[in-house]
Amino acid sequence: MSSGARRAPPATTAQDALQYDSVVVPRYSGLFAQLIVDEILPGTRATVLDVGCGSGTPAFDVLRRLTEGGRVIAIDPDATLVDLARRRAAGGEDGRRIFFKCESANELHFGDEVFDIVVGNLALGALDAPVAMPEMRRVLVPGGRILLTQAMSGSFEEALDVLREIAAKNDSPTIAQRIESVAQRYPTRAEMARLAESTGFQDVRLREQSFRLSFRSARDLFVDPLMRLIGIPEWRFIAGFEPGGEKILEQMERTLDTYFGGGPLSLTVNAGLLAARRAL
Repeated sequence: MSSGARRAPPATTAQDALQYDSVVVPRYSGLFAQLIVDEILPGTRATVLDVGCGSGTPAFDVLRRLTEGGRVIAIDPDATLVDLARRRAAGGEDGRRIFFKCESANELHFGDEVFDIVVGNLALGALDAPVAMPEMRRVLVPGGRILLTQAMSGSFEEALDVLREIAAKNDSPTIAQRIESVAQRYPTRAEMARLAESTGFQDVRLREQSFRLSFRSARDLFVDPLMRLIGIPEWRFIAGFEPGGEKILEQMERTLDTYFGGGPLSLTVNAGLLAARRAL
């Protein structure tokens, strides 16, 4: 799974979904989700679509920002994560105003101009953006808002720089190319703005907030359950899944230990929020 993505790997099992909810949400995707929640004023009356809702973040927190007349429709293509979110909503007050559906934003089964706000937390990495963005615009009312989060350029740069050094030492253009293909998954502010503007959104605004993922050592980083879901899969892709790839990761661990003296280290994550409106 890409570090910029917010959902568990494909073919999610019930155990995967619980691990995603208990590990990734509080330490990673929930930090992005708060950027969305902060944009919705308490007491807002709106019908909201949450695309790529996962296990319910930020759908439940968004609902609590709305008036009694507001409601949230939350969708995700992963049925296991949707089931987890439904169980959470069942039986509570939230259950009458929040609805979960298994569906992808690449093809929305809603009429035109239905929603006041569309939100998506770390959803773009799992979508075909040139297809999904017009779909999200289509279902917004004129003047409606879109709020999307994304891991931005510079995220995990410490790890990528170590891999660049290893690629140079090993004289491996293949690894170097893979590193840059991963780095390009983290867009710049200008690239995010162009994506929104080219889809016909206006009043485009980008907000960034950095946070750090901290570890006691390089060994701690490589066994951390969060990194095994959001970082290490990308680094394995860079190293190559063929024989010899594990040695690259071992080299990476040793190099990080050398840089940080075998002690604590941290990785930077640049959380970005894209806010824009559909034209009136």
